[in-house]
Amino acid sequence: MSDQSPNAIGPLALPSAPQAAAQTLREAIISGELKGGERILEQKWSRMLGIGQPTLREAMRELEHQGLLRKTPQRGTFVAELSPDDYRQILEVRIPLEAMAVALAAAHLTPEAERELEDLIAGMAASEHDTDTRRFHDCDVMFHRRIWDLAGNSYLRDLLETITIRLFVFSVVGRWPGHPKAADERRAAIEQHEGIVAGIRTGDPAKAQRAFVEHTVEYWNRQYGLSLNKKKLFVVPFRK
Repeated sequence: MSDQSPNAIGPLALPSAPQAAAQTLREAIISGELKGGERILEQKWSRMLGIGQPTLREAMRELEHQGLLRKTPQRGTFVAELSPDDYRQILEVRIPLEAMAVALAAAHLTPEAERELEDLIAGMAASEHDTDTRRFHDCDVMFHRRIWDLAGNSYLRDLLETITIRLFVFSVVGRWPGHPKAADERRAAIEQHEGIVAGIRTGDPAKAQRAFVEHTVEYWNRQYGLSLNKKKLFVVPFRK
């Protein structure tokens, strides 16, 4: 007989109704069911989700905070859209911050964490030739979150989460399903992540930073037509 008492077992961390609704809306954006610029019709979505409009509004506020929805006074709430200039501005903040996380991750890398990163890249590759945008997106997000966790700095992790979530979502929305260059674009994304892991695997924080910046800038400039300058995005050289 187990000697564990019921009091030793905590409650399950189940999502609240607003959290579940926010996740459903987020997935609708990722899948393209909700398109950029489209208005969120509260009566329609509250009826579809079987929740009241106050609960839906709470979910929508969470997505507004993440930059996935934008509220316009007297008009309503709409799915956000990102322009090339939005991508540039986000990346000019994200790349130096994540380069710091990558450097710390290189110093803290374990064989188990290395396998986890490789498995997530394999998950991206497994969806390379189909239209499973959500699976590709989920593996991409988990890959970067694993690096942020390895960095061991919760403030840095939280900043990156806030800054990059909309970038992760809108960088795949509407680009791949049925796109004639879908396979090439996914392959480029996979190669970018392989390059990041190769840099972290060296165990040298400075080399890891350099690999991250070079592969990330090259990817975004080539695939999204940006003109990021990698020399301006390098952070102060990491020193142990």
